[in-house]
Amino acid sequence: MNNLLIVDQNKCVKCGICANVCPSCIIAMEDDGPKCIRDRGCMACGHCVAVCPTAALSNTRCLLEDQTPIKNELISSEKAYNFMRARRSIRNFKPQLVEEDKIRQLLDIARYAPTAANSQGMYYIVVSDEKLIRKIADATADWMELEIAAGTSRARYFNSVLHVYREQGKDIIARNSKQMIFALARRLNETGISNCEQSWAYVELYAPTLGLGTTICGFIQTCAATGYEPLRELLKVPTKQKIVGAMIVGYPQYKYHRLVERQHLKVEFR
Repeated sequence: MNNLLIVDQNKCVKCGICANVCPSCIIAMEDDGPKCIRDRGCMACGHCVAVCPTAALSNTRCLLEDQTPIKNELISSEKAYNFMRARRSIRNFKPQLVEEDKIRQLLDIARYAPTAANSQGMYYIVVSDEKLIRKIADATADWMELEIAAGTSRARYFNSVLHVYREQGKDIIARNSKQMIFALARRLNETGISNCEQSWAYVELYAPTLGLGTTICGFIQTCAATGYEPLRELLKVPTKQKIVGAMIVGYPQYKYHRLVERQHLKVEFR
């Protein structure tokens, strides 16, 4: 049971911080330092190792040597505030495709987004086939037709969307995108959608630093969340997985010059 933690007794000052931050409460402080009292509860979050002020602790599921020391070079709150305000949902892109290595770099940051109980487990499918994307948009439109026929709460809105998509000939569903990213999770993962939302937030904020733009394809993502089989077939989704997110990506066609205002903050302190 105690094999999970590796303690350097020459460095450990027995401060107990590792036990205090453990989200699973499986670390206890004893006379000779921290001990694991239930290794099966470890979610491999790495908190215990990362928080140790003397680098005295390692965890077999998240080794000390695999962690990168943090440099005290935080950006100012003002710069961070304006950087986050500057994020835009991009729906107009230049013709060229984003290179595979740059998409890998974009998605790599998503690995560090918070997930429920550190479950992680996100998978991605990158589609750069324009014809396939058109089929995906058409399949989503067909799903909307079924929603309308069933008289769901979204029927009236979908009527408007289909009017633009089919009668006006404007791709309001996939935004004429040339590249899409789909996020998948295991079918039995009940937190797959919320995990994806966290991952998308990281991707969207990181994208501008790579010269890229993104936006979440809400219609396709909502369709996918219902398990719509024609969409699953187009993407050849494995039986044990489900689609939990859809995003378009590319090089932005236009540059935004101002920070947009939002509704005023609504908050109560109790």
